Amino acid sequence: MREKMRNFFKELGGAGTAVAGLCMMVILGVAALVVDIGHLATVKGELQRAADAGSMAGARALWPTALPIFTNPPAGPDCVSAKGLALSTATSVNNQVDGEVLTAANLTIEVGNYDYATRVFTPKSDCPLTTNAVKVRAQKDVNTIFFASIWNLTSMKPAATATGTMSFAKAVGKGTAPIAINKVFVVPGTQVFISFEQDAMQTGGWFADPPDKANAATFKDYIVNDSCPPLHVGDILKLQNGQDASVMKALKDELQQHPGGWDTFLPVVNTPQFTQEHPIVAFVPLRITHVQDTGNNKGLTGTVLGLSECGAALPGSDVNCGVLAPPKAVE
Repeated sequence: MREKMRNFFKELGGAGTAVAGLCMMVILGVAALVVDIGHLATVKGELQRAADAGSMAGARALWPTALPIFTNPPAGPDCVSAKGLALSTATSVNNQVDGEVLTAANLTIEVGNYDYATRVFTPKSDCPLTTNAVKVRAQKDVNTIFFASIWNLTSMKPAATATGTMSFAKAVGKGTAPIAINKVFVVPGTQVFISFEQDAMQTGGWFADPPDKANAATFKDYIVNDSCPPLHVGDILKLQNGQDASVMKALKDELQQHPGGWDTFLPVVNTPQFTQEHPIVAFVPLRITHVQDTGNNKGLTGTVLGLSECGAALPGSDVNCGVLAPPKAVE
């Protein structure tokens, strides 16, 4: 009996060696797999960084970087500059992937229109006025792999995609001055005078955002306390005119806080009548340069800016009245 027991354990010892060898192979395979997965994850993250940087730089390059512009704004976005800057940014030494600088062969760069409602990007080869986005796809062959070679896979091709946008403002943040402008007078580089008096073709007038009342108290609160709520294209404004002395003085006092001119972003309405309710159709950048609060010719004088970027604006409008929202990563 004892002899049989010794022989049994001897045989079991040989099997244990085989099992241990098999386990070692599995452990080494899993370790190699972990190395491969970690390496590919790192490369994909670096590709995403390059794609993100390229798409955002490209989106910003759709429009001039020196803002605001007073006159002669570009007729449309600059797609050539956008693609060029997207390429140079994604292939810079700051965006290396797997220890190497990407080349143009690693990238697919498209310009087009991004629909914020459907979240769909549509490439456009002719760079129309609605172009508002740059999409970058970055890909790189990875040849340093271990576990995958068991299945005769000697390389893999991780990729990443990013889309950046820069478009006209669909909304502006809190603090807008209580002045709306007739769209007819939104001409870049022109000087406008708003008298706040009722006439056949008004340049502009006061507004209040319902449920706020269109009166002097509301207008002064908007001016002095920056209390106007955020505004969106399509919001219905209560329009009003009148040369209330206290409101005009508040406007002049605010202008004195801006010696070089008061740059503000105002709602645009498509009507000459400022004694009714009307929706916002866009936003316009205006530099207020003078406020006359006494005498018979009360009003404000300002220059319509061609293009200006509003940091608190939300993108999504195709109406070009000059107010751009900052670049935004959308996917």
